[in-house]
Amino acid sequence: MSFLRLHLARLALSLAALVAVGCGASTRQAQLNVLSVEQAAAPDRDMVVYVEVVNNAARPMRLQRLQYTFASAGTATTHGERELGERLVEAGSAVVVEVPLPVADAALGATLTLAGKLWAEQDQIVRTFAVAAEVATPVERTP
Repeated sequence: MSFLRLHLARLALSLAALVAVGCGASTRQAQLNVLSVEQAAAPDRDMVVYVEVVNNAARPMRLQRLQYTFASAGTATTHGERELGERLVEAGSAVVVEVPLPVADAALGATLTLAGKLWAEQDQIVRTFAVAAEVATPVERTP
């Protein structure tokens, strides 16, 4: 009788481990990649950082918002939040998001760090992902 219980306990632990591994695969980290930075058309306008949000998970995710901070040499220069309008990102796909960067906070030719939290719904669960990427600001052009 105890042999049967031991065998059933081992089977239950094996099944629990398989379920845990299967669930972990669907919560892979979302990733940010900076594609480009567009200079402001006028001095009183923000620059635009084009960011690719990659869904590395095996299931689609619906983006909700991005809370972000730009920092230079470890010092935060600006922060903000961008609503993403429930944009759907299929498994293994990516979408492009525009993030405003005030010209006054961007030293032209400098490298900034864009870091923050990305909220997304996946499998009817809202998840938060810590995200970060390097942003090389454009060098100022002389006419």
